[in-house]
Amino acid sequence: MRINLNYKNLKTHRATSRRKVFFILFSFVLSGLLYYYWQNRYVELHPVLPNGYDRQIVFTHKQLFKIAEPNEVSPDYYKNIQYVLDRSGVDYIVRNKKIYVKYKVMNDMEMIWNYTTQTTNTDWFKRELEMDSINRIYKKQYEDSIRKLKL
Repeated sequence: MRINLNYKNLKTHRATSRRKVFFILFSFVLSGLLYYYWQNRYVELHPVLPNGYDRQIVFTHKQLFKIAEPNEVSPDYYKNIQYVLDRSGVDYIVRNKKIYVKYKVMNDMEMIWNYTTQTTNTDWFKRELEMDSINRIYKKQYEDSIRKLKL
């Protein structure tokens, strides 16, 4: 069997392989951009509760938690959640009295469960508010002392 390797066939072969490489690179870039968009889109924040502790096989960590219904959570949750998100440094958007967080935040069910317990725990909430007020006093004293030093 004889292979015909003239210049024209070699040139078309190179062009075809370049197209394949370009297509593969373009596919990787496009899939990366889609993944980035998917993780950073905003979704509605819902309270999360433990799913129950029966002895079942758990394949993913998300199976341990469930999205709570509005009547399953105390009303303090809806009053205090913005404070907890601000304190935790989570980006969120408020639209039509609903809070939206990034998908990658809402996807971490254990962290959302932690926020849910913090908002419904009145002792923790009062203690953190008290610490914030003390920190504001110290911050103001510090800023005043810096201002005096500059004068």
